Amino acid sequence: MSLLRQLLLSVTLAILVILVGATVFSIGSARQYLDTQLQAQSDSTATSLALTLSQPSNQDATVRELLVSVLFDSGQFRVVEFLDPTGRILIRREMGDGQQAQEDAPAWFSHLLPLQRHEAQRQVTNGWSQLGVVRLQANDAYARDALWTSTVRIVSLTVVAGVLWGLFVMVLMRWLRRALHDDVMARVQALAAREGDGSLPPARHVAIAELREVSQAIVRTHEQVRATAAEREAQIESLKLELNQDPVTGLANRKYFINELRRMLEQPGSAVESSGHVMLFRQCDLGAVNQSQNRLVVDQWLRNVGQLVLELLHVRVNPQAWVARLNGSDFAFMLPMVPGPVAVRVAKAVADVLQAQRIALGQAGLCRWRMALTDYASGENLSQVMTRLDEALMRAESAGSDQVEYLPDQEARIRVAGHVGGEQAWRDLLRGALDEGWFSLSLQADTSAVAEGHERMQGTLMLQEPGAAEPLSGYLFMPPAVRLGVSGDCDAQAMGLGLNWLATNPGELILKVSLASILHEGFAENVQARLAGRPEQAARLLVELDAYGLVSHREPIMAFARVLQAQQVRIGLRRFAEQPDALLYLHELKPDYVRVSGALIAAQADSPGARHLLTALRETAREIGVKVDLEAR
Repeated sequence: MSLLRQLLLSVTLAILVILVGATVFSIGSARQYLDTQLQAQSDSTATSLALTLSQPSNQDATVRELLVSVLFDSGQFRVVEFLDPTGRILIRREMGDGQQAQEDAPAWFSHLLPLQRHEAQRQVTNGWSQLGVVRLQANDAYARDALWTSTVRIVSLTVVAGVLWGLFVMVLMRWLRRALHDDVMARVQALAAREGDGSLPPARHVAIAELREVSQAIVRTHEQVRATAAEREAQIESLKLELNQDPVTGLANRKYFINELRRMLEQPGSAVESSGHVMLFRQCDLGAVNQSQNRLVVDQWLRNVGQLVLELLHVRVNPQAWVARLNGSDFAFMLPMVPGPVAVRVAKAVADVLQAQRIALGQAGLCRWRMALTDYASGENLSQVMTRLDEALMRAESAGSDQVEYLPDQEARIRVAGHVGGEQAWRDLLRGALDEGWFSLSLQADTSAVAEGHERMQGTLMLQEPGAAEPLSGYLFMPPAVRLGVSGDCDAQAMGLGLNWLATNPGELILKVSLASILHEGFAENVQARLAGRPEQAARLLVELDAYGLVSHREPIMAFARVLQAQQVRIGLRRFAEQPDALLYLHELKPDYVRVSGALIAAQADSPGARHLLTALRETAREIGVKVDLEAR
């Protein structure tokens, strides 16, 4: 119960007590007054009758009876008696039930508030002798009617006063509530709704001192809340920046990206509304960039890259698009409700922006971006999407491709042939394959120009897990092998399988060795041990290296090449078009052939620089006796 209602209820109870008390006392006073009046009337009438009967002229029995009858007929007395000195009744007049007038007072009232029996008696004398006694009993019917009428009036007045007080209390309650609502509740609600911002509604009952003080307190509180709200907003904004924004680039951070991707995966809706694509791109040489450039320059470069990609997404996809920086070198963004062809075109445009923003690393050439794209759908597990995206990125890193590696969910299921993704699953699979020897070589004839006149095969390492329907190509399992640090063991297995094949088959064999394996400690010694004692097979073996490794990791590549060449193994160099700076080291490496393919071949018709580069390559190759394979692939 509210304080105001308690106050008014207590006042109302007090008023009711006062009214009831006043009524009771008034009725009691009226009753006492009527009792006194009846007794006085009885006494005075008895005295008068006794004096009248004491007169000598009224001592006759007939006269006495007449006087008594006249007094009784007045109706003011119920009983009129004249008794002799011995107490014998000489004359008696008594009012019967039929003789009483109709009373207004109800019986219950007469029973509840009875009047006293008012009797009076006086002696009738003649000189010194006693003639008799006059005794009267007053008729209280008229007094009871008067008392009833007075009581009805008093009670009616009390009820009317109570009703008027109740109406007054209701009006007062409404007025007070309206005043409290207008000057207190409405202003407090406005204060809460605006959170301290904006103006409050004006006070309407400024004449009430208490409400005026409360209104002033609300105004002071409003000012304090405004200041507190402004400070809180600043803190919230700062926390949002810390929680959801990368401090260097100003892009969204990993937490925000993961939460948004999880929300999209858990969002119900149609197939179109709840599906989309995710792109991840990684700066593979961020460590080298930090070593070659000032930290402030690198931070500004990362900010520029992020803003350029963001602007592209705003134009090509949605003005509300955003880009997240997952860690130092990984960036990602989502393309909700974007179909596959459109997503691929957007990813290609992003790849062009990234390629245009590469930084030179000295003799190692330009820094590299690796990009991956996959799709997602509502109800899919977050780890499945991230695993698929991570696998696509590993494939891009292993292949050394500057193009976007697109691995949709359906293709991943078909190509992995039942193998689940995830680092632990790959670790178990590769460890089992290395321990149990589940590897084999898939051979294809080399039809390139450098193989003319030779019976040459290209070998691809395959992994056949027991119970699996199809073997896994090295194109699938080598990226996670690089990530897990076992690519050197896998390439060593390929080297051993290749030597065994050469021992039983004529011709030559080409095997590709990844840069990660060459950089792995102990890999060169392992290969040397396998080649030792098998000069005939080693002479027919060709190991193909990546041109990027020759530029970025020159010393380890040259050391590995010297190990191979000491065992009569020939060397090939692939992807020269993506790393033309390798031309500077051809004379040191002295490979058997150089493969040139991709953009350089396609651009030579329109680009003088491409034509000059190809010309320089041919002349250098001719001088050092290296074959050149120009493939448009």
